[in-house]
Amino acid sequence: MANQITLMQFLQQDPPGFQFQHRSYSNTSTKNRKYENAAITSIGRWGSFNIFTILQQYDHLINIDVSIASDALVSTPPPLLGAEDGLRELVATYVDRPVRRALARTFEHLAANNAPFMRGRTPVTLGAGSSARTVDEFMPDRAFYDPTAAVALDPQNPRATVPPPPPNRLPGEIKPSHKWSADWLGDPSAELLVFSRLGQLSYYMVLQGIGHPQHRGAKYGYMINDKGLVAFRKVNAHGSIEHSDPIPWGGAGDTPQRLTVMLALWYLGMLASSDSDWTLPTVLGDPGDEQLRASPAATAPPQSRPTAVAQGPATVSSRR
Repeated sequence: MANQITLMQFLQQDPPGFQFQHRSYSNTSTKNRKYENAAITSIGRWGSFNIFTILQQYDHLINIDVSIASDALVSTPPPLLGAEDGLRELVATYVDRPVRRALARTFEHLAANNAPFMRGRTPVTLGAGSSARTVDEFMPDRAFYDPTAAVALDPQNPRATVPPPPPNRLPGEIKPSHKWSADWLGDPSAELLVFSRLGQLSYYMVLQGIGHPQHRGAKYGYMINDKGLVAFRKVNAHGSIEHSDPIPWGGAGDTPQRLTVMLALWYLGMLASSDSDWTLPTVLGDPGDEQLRASPAATAPPQSRPTAVAQGPATVSSRR
């Protein structure tokens, strides 16, 4: 059965949050020396990532009435988690599926009304990182990509040329809070962990520019954990990145309109749909493909400890 509801009302219905069983966990995460090729050097605040910006830019879409099947949202509370793979499974069930439905209804509405808004945009969906282009077998957990570009192999014509998979316009990573926490962003003692974890996401983003000299990969990305979501925007290809304020889980909330994780992901999907804005344009002095794919020398000196520098309302960490 389908329910008639506005996109805003639908995207307000976050799951109540995820919880790990009480046990000891390690904070170690995936490591690869190549992540150093996209190392983060400074972190600032993406202050405009908020409910007011979304309403200003997309009020004509977010309040349209849409028909969404009642099974898009899971009504049962999420079970306790025992491991990281369980978190990815719950995010797929409780979050990715409804966001996919919301994006699909958005682009269907725009197509049906021949909206000028779609000029220079490509409809996208949210799925597994394996659904989009991967480079050198580096695969993020999630991808925003063009679903119409995925072409299945024809068993009757095995020699047919298959188009390459669509680019991952906006990579996402899912990590438990003992491996990635938004609280670390304001903690000087955790800065090395922040730079390390974001280096992995940054590398997934920059790889989407390999083979495309006009840009240096995806401009936007995000991290989800059992506490909520943080969105990221690259400032340049030399390690400068900005983060949104943390967006916690928490159910429907007690206000008519608030920035939920699902609404944030829908907004990221709309940013990813812009053909001119999802990439980071190349400028003189940016690293080239060979530099980004090279294996750093094992004897390279370790990076010095980053320091925090206050700049207005945001705290920027920089590595010297």
